[in-house]
Amino acid sequence: MSPAVGTIDRYRRRLDPSARYAMPAHVTVLWPFMPPALLDPEVEAALASVFAVVDAFDFSLSEVRWFERRVVYLAPGPVEAFRALTDAVSSRFPEYPPYEGAFDDVIPHVTVGADAHVGLLRVGGWLARRHLPIRGRVTEVWLMTIGDVGPHYHLRQKFPLRRSASGA
Repeated sequence: MSPAVGTIDRYRRRLDPSARYAMPAHVTVLWPFMPPALLDPEVEAALASVFAVVDAFDFSLSEVRWFERRVVYLAPGPVEAFRALTDAVSSRFPEYPPYEGAFDDVIPHVTVGADAHVGLLRVGGWLARRHLPIRGRVTEVWLMTIGDVGPHYHLRQKFPLRRSASGA
């Protein structure tokens, strides 16, 4: 993990409710997904096959943005690559639309803070901006679950993406 992502997580622990339940900084692929009790080897194999045909890719978090005055987030790029991950999973599992179908446009993002006092969110966004850009490579997708082993998120499975032709 990049030291800057660790710094962003420090802000998130104070400002993002999901971070309080041990969810690391991330770009959501699909939420909500099926309940942990329904996750079985067949579902995990289907997810593995979805991600096995997607090339790993480089990304950058380079801009602080807002959803109204409720959520401050980091915008990832290339946005199309993140949207393709969401589209691939939601196509395979149409019964679980992103955000339960609440939004016409799913915007990939890394939440810095949500549903906190707007002044605190502004400070969190300002502090996060000081560490930008954050660059990395997406090589796998994590299946995170909550509630099946206590009140915190935990990593259930990692699904590797296909390595690019250059081997990077």
